[in-house]
Amino acid sequence: MPVSAEQLRNMTTGLSAAYQKGLGAATPQYTKIATVLPSSTSAEDYGFLGSWPEIKEWIGDRQLAALTQHGYTIVNKKFEASIKVEKDKVEDDQIGQYGLMAETIGQDTALFPDKLTYSLLPLGFSTECYDGQYFFDTDHPMAAGVATNVIGDPATDTGEPWFLLDCSRPLKPVVFQNRRAFEFKALDDMNSDHVVLKDEFIYATDGRCNAGFGFWQMAIGSKAPLTEENINKARKLLRSFQKDNGTPLGSKATTLVVGGDNEAAAEKLILTAEINGTTNVLYKKFELIVSEFVA
Repeated sequence: MPVSAEQLRNMTTGLSAAYQKGLGAATPQYTKIATVLPSSTSAEDYGFLGSWPEIKEWIGDRQLAALTQHGYTIVNKKFEASIKVEKDKVEDDQIGQYGLMAETIGQDTALFPDKLTYSLLPLGFSTECYDGQYFFDTDHPMAAGVATNVIGDPATDTGEPWFLLDCSRPLKPVVFQNRRAFEFKALDDMNSDHVVLKDEFIYATDGRCNAGFGFWQMAIGSKAPLTEENINKARKLLRSFQKDNGTPLGSKATTLVVGGDNEAAAEKLILTAEINGTTNVLYKKFELIVSEFVA
């Protein structure tokens, strides 16, 4: 018996509902380290990252902050996931597994910004940011010379990377650029060329977005061992950054991001009130985020 309009309608409704179920069940974490910015074109320029305006006494004419043009651009990319459903499966009422697939795609869609943003952090040791240097580098140009935002030596250290971030400001260390939100779509017209030629229906989601770096002065990266000593070095380094006029930027550590290899060490350092009978000064000092995308 051929596929009826009711069967097709019920399948499309069911897969859409399963997709939405997966979408709602996930708890993404990307907004903890990334500022979400809308995009209205194929790419967005972030040349303004070269300028950090400040509050100062108003004497004479207003002093307008000029945006330094570094030409840092984040290009949007298109991403998709899809399911092919054979018409024969619908005719035979064998579509139960497709609901699980749609739910999984929904969950993956919700967590996809996490993948883009958290996996970007380890790439910061070899990816340029707005000043032309790697995001985590030892020679960022400053008015008084150069500055580093790494602990240890990333060229020779072999541990899983960890990151101490200042996520307290409107512009966080990472930018998630959203051009077009993901949307569930169905190619289920019995008379469409694809269905006629391929004898299958398509259910898919796609969107356009990307992630990039913000201010390197709000992030410390390291592949050295995650120890109390190294965390304190990172805290001190983060607070040392200055504006071009020599005044402090005011960067402060709020968030520690680690991967699975450093999870136990991070929990001991951040979530344990006492270590060996001594008060732990790092206890709940930062928010701890463990991401499977940090490796």
